[in-house]
Formats: sequence, C-alpha cells, structure tokens
Amino acid sequence: MSIWSENLRMLRRQQGLSQSDLGKKLGVNGSRIRDYELGKCEPGLALLLKIARSFDLKLDDFVNKSMKLAGSRELAAVSSLAVPSRILVISEDAQGNENIVHVPVKARAGYLNGYQDPSFVETLPSYRLPGVRSGTYRSFEIEGDSMLPLQPGTIVVGQFVESWREIRNNYTYILVTRNDGIVYKRVVNKVKSKGQLILLSDNPVYEPYAIAMDEVDEAWAYYCHLSNAGAEQKSNLDQLLKAVEALKLEVEALKA
Repeated sequence: MSIWSENLRMLRRQQGLSQSDLGKKLGVNGSRIRDYELGKCEPGLALLLKIARSFDLKLDDFVNKSMKLAGSRELAAVSSLAVPSRILVISEDAQGNENIVHVPVKARAGYLNGYQDPSFVETLPSYRLPGVRSGTYRSFEIEGDSMLPLQPGTIVVGQFVESWREIRNNYTYILVTRNDGIVYKRVVNKVKSKGQLILLSDNPVYEPYAIAMDEVDEAWAYYCHLSNAGAEQKSNLDQLLKAVEALKLEVEALKA
C-alpha cells in the first residue's frame, strides 16, 4: 500500500467522511475511494491533486509524507487546518471499524505523555457505540465538580476537532493541554487575534480563565455522556460497557 493511500484513509476518517461522502466531494464513486485506500488502483495526476487540495495539503506532502509517521510540528506545518502539535492515533476492530478509545482517570497522566504513541493507546480500553456517526472519538472520565450537573466519574464522549475553526463559542470540549492536563470546559470566547480560548466551568463557583491555543495538543467536542445517575460515580470500565450494551438493546428495540 502506498503512502498516499494510507494518508487518504486516515485523513478521510479524521474529517468524519465516509468513502461515499468523499467520493461525492471529488466527483467519483465511493467504491473507487475504497479501491484507492486499499491500493488496488491509482488516480490520475489531476485527481491526486484534487484530493490533496481537498485536505488543504500540497501534492508532494500528500504523496510522500506519511501522516502517521510525521513529527507533530511537521504535521502541523503540512496542513494549515490541523490543530497544532498532535499525531492522531486511532484504534480499529478486526473489520477495520474505528473504535472509541477510553481514557479513565488512572490513565490520564500516561495519556498526556503517550497520546501520540500507538503502543500506549493500544493499552487503553476501546469499544463501539451503536448509531454513532462516522468520525474519531475518545471518551474521558470526569474528575471534580466543575462541570455540574455532570458528576465526578461521568464518562464524556468527544469527537476529534480537526481545525481551530471548528471550535464554537458556548460549546463544551475536552482539551488535552500541556499545563493544565486534561480538562472539560465550556468555551465562552474564542479570541482569534490573541490565539486564546476563554474557558468556563458550568459550576458558578469556578471563575473563567484564558488558555493559549498553542498550549492545547488535542481538542474533543462533546458528543454524549454516560453516567450512572443516582449512584456513586466510580472509575469502572464495567459500568461503561454495561451502559453501551443497554444502549444497543434500546437501538435494537427501536428497529423492531
């Protein structure tokens, strides 16, 4: 498999596009995108250039630079849309479907140092949720009471933010930061000119504060949360898996 075909597959998934979606965007059949990603055939130069431009990449970078192996600073420079300083490591099941990687409280410190290390990410639990739209997701366990009514121990599932332009005011995000660790906050003001995010806790006891965008290594937009309402919240993967199974049963019942 060529470098560009691997890049195509990874970048398409990072943007939350199905093969059919990308095919429509490029004016080709979705099955052709599948063949490109599997290395079964190659597009002409004009289409290669169109693909590279659709990801805001130079053709030479798209064809010759592995997005999986590039250093974080290099990767940020390759794409003007990329969130700075990150290499996105994903988990897949045997069928090639992308899993949700879970980061429990006890793994937070390790994640801050190893989120770009495939061998570390493989040690984290992973799972799939029914009905989740395409894209890359992580789930993180909430600590403290700063985001009440979400209780400590609540599991928040976030979708990967590919571009700073995707961050919207008054929405909540899980931010992997260099100085404050992993935080779950509401963005109340994105100051582009100063390169800052103003963050607010939903618990009014806590004051808002500013963080520089270049201090953030990963951003995950709130998608949903899983909690055991009315019971003491614990760091318990079994609880998460039970919630997933219950959700699957609900989806199956709706289809019946």
